[in-house]
Amino acid sequence: MISKSCKYAIRATVFIASKAKEKIKVGVREIAEEIEAPEAFTGKILQTLNKNKIVTSLKGPYGGFYCDERQQDLPIIDVVSTIDGTNVFTDCVFGLHQCSDDHPCPMHFEYSKTRDQMYATFRNTTVRSLADNLTAGISFLKNPK
Repeated sequence: MISKSCKYAIRATVFIASKAKEKIKVGVREIAEEIEAPEAFTGKILQTLNKNKIVTSLKGPYGGFYCDERQQDLPIIDVVSTIDGTNVFTDCVFGLHQCSDDHPCPMHFEYSKTRDQMYATFRNTTVRSLADNLTAGISFLKNPK
């Protein structure tokens, strides 16, 4: 499964992208609040996302994080790959190094279908589509109170 860092990274990216139509740049504090993550931890995740061109940061009084058109069209798999890598989509659920169709672990055939479907979902879902759902009120980033 994907890590907590990766979940926060996806949530942060979607939140930042949801502000793109309004040309709003958001700060670390606001992002951390919106994704319900510690501010310092969020800052480190955002640095990684910026370094890997998933989001962009601008320093100064009118600065903050934002997504350009290209970044909004990135598939979510790019965020996952940046934070966790893609091993979650290839590794054996039992941790075997030689797990394959020819040498399967006890869960290989069941898990590989789920794993492949999850990979396809992450590959075929864009940051923009999730941000649009958020903006439209169809989906949420925070837990209900």
